[in-house]
Amino acid sequence: MEDNNDKLLDEKNEAGQAHPQDFALPQDIQHLILASLPGRLVLKRRRVCRFWRDCIEEPGFIDRHLSNALRFHKSIACFTSVDGGLVHMYTFDPTTMNFKSMDLVFSCRFQMSGPCNGLVCSYDLKGAPEVFNPTTRKHLELPVSEIQSQSLFSEYFLGFVQSTKQYKVVGVCHRVRSLTFEVCTVGTLSWRAVRESADLLKSTKAVIVNDVMHWLLLDEASSHFTRKILLLNLTDEKFSETSVPDAVKDRDLELFEGEGKLHLWSNAGKGSASTVSEIWVANSTCQVWMHMHTIYFPIPAGMRPLFLHKKKLFYSDQIRFSYFDLQDGSDYYVSMPFVFQSFKQAKRKVNMEWRMTRVA
Repeated sequence: MEDNNDKLLDEKNEAGQAHPQDFALPQDIQHLILASLPGRLVLKRRRVCRFWRDCIEEPGFIDRHLSNALRFHKSIACFTSVDGGLVHMYTFDPTTMNFKSMDLVFSCRFQMSGPCNGLVCSYDLKGAPEVFNPTTRKHLELPVSEIQSQSLFSEYFLGFVQSTKQYKVVGVCHRVRSLTFEVCTVGTLSWRAVRESADLLKSTKAVIVNDVMHWLLLDEASSHFTRKILLLNLTDEKFSETSVPDAVKDRDLELFEGEGKLHLWSNAGKGSASTVSEIWVANSTCQVWMHMHTIYFPIPAGMRPLFLHKKKLFYSDQIRFSYFDLQDGSDYYVSMPFVFQSFKQAKRKVNMEWRMTRVA
């Protein structure tokens, strides 16, 4: 049906005055405009005429559109997953503090990785993961490796290697006494084990900055303290470790991304009378840390930092969403869409994922 509609539109455009050769704008300018539009508008505009469709379907168009999206379309992606495989996507503009509801998407997986250039890796704790595009609604199911099938459960994270333009999915396979890390390059449909370790991660949720994934390593099973950060470079798929600042080694720590850099949030932890927390920022190699800011405002229990954007620290739990303005020292609550409250009141299974991403 869609092909027939495209053919009909092409015939009408060629017969009428909607042909791009009749436009006042040169064709190369039309190329630039199309590559600057949000993804959902691009999908609609491909039906206008054959010329625009051919422009959009060029192999190089995807790279140009992605480059523009990374530069100009900066927003936060929020996903809610409910029973039946229904995924609701929102975008949040940190400048206007407004949410925008996107179209509903169906996925048979409930867990969501953080978005990467508009793509998401969805998965169950047992079973095959898939990479899908909420804009085009296209799904790519990945295979299940032998290690994953023998694991207690697995988690998956999606990253992008800028130098090779490749997407890679990292699987963290939980076994009885160890974790096994596997990598699958999207398009190859095969997994390769890159590390097996008995190290304990404070959180298996990877914090991705550029093309490097980061995890906090626990000192021991009975402790929540950490003195090391585990890094996985997606380009060469090699692991390394770096230390946290000496001044925060005996404090409760969380990693988060902020404007292309790795940040560390430290607080006194549970049971402490101190409400002071600190933000540290790492250099590009994560070998040098600089103290960035001290927060005297008490962050509510259960809230964890999500990202830093224009001197605003956004943090959340599964229900609340707030930010702390580092410049004026004030804390603000952000109202979430009504549908979140509807899901909560209906006591349906809800999973929210907040990640800083560029949504084209």
